[in-house]
Amino acid sequence: MIEDINYQQKSIVTPKNILTKVFTSPKEAFIFINDYKYSKHVTLFLILSGITKSFDKAISKNMGDNLPLWSVITYGILIGITFGWLLNSLYAFSISWTGKWFNGKADTRSILRVIAYALLPSFISLFFLFIQILIYGNSIFQSSYEYLYTGLFDTTLYWFFYLIDLALIIWSCMLLVIGISVVQKFSIGKAILNLILPVLVLALIVFTLFIIFDILLNKI
Repeated sequence: MIEDINYQQKSIVTPKNILTKVFTSPKEAFIFINDYKYSKHVTLFLILSGITKSFDKAISKNMGDNLPLWSVITYGILIGITFGWLLNSLYAFSISWTGKWFNGKADTRSILRVIAYALLPSFISLFFLFIQILIYGNSIFQSSYEYLYTGLFDTTLYWFFYLIDLALIIWSCMLLVIGISVVQKFSIGKAILNLILPVLVLALIVFTLFIIFDILLNKI
């Protein structure tokens, strides 16, 4: 059990204010999380991350065209619970692995804690999604949703939600860069590279496999 008084003597960040400090003093918050291996709420945050991404996917795939609202919501929650932790864990592993090429210091668990807390701003988008569902219902998950935003009020509302979501995504990315720089002992530039490199490596692997299969098929 972590005693708050011990941390108050060493840091401005404590278990009681960690959630607010991630927003107001992110570097100090991630130092605290890394030094004390603070894992409270990590699983919950990873699940919420999965739910957020699954709802984004439901919107982009127009799932409301074929499913009722309750099915879309159930899909978002179940997929988020199932894959939120898994996908973030795989990304954390790949960050740790590629980070070692630059003498990175963090293991997968350390990076997973950073990812969980860095995604805090993006969870706010779930609140705005809830408001949109209350206003438009299943229409926001349908291909015809763009026709809802024809009047001045609806158009203003659309851009409000869009810009808020964009700002929250950028905020989470900034927190992730700061967190990775702390746990990996990297500069900001190296931290950004460390976050991008796993994606580039995966793309290279997929491209290489595609070329190999294409060559093999042409020889048949």
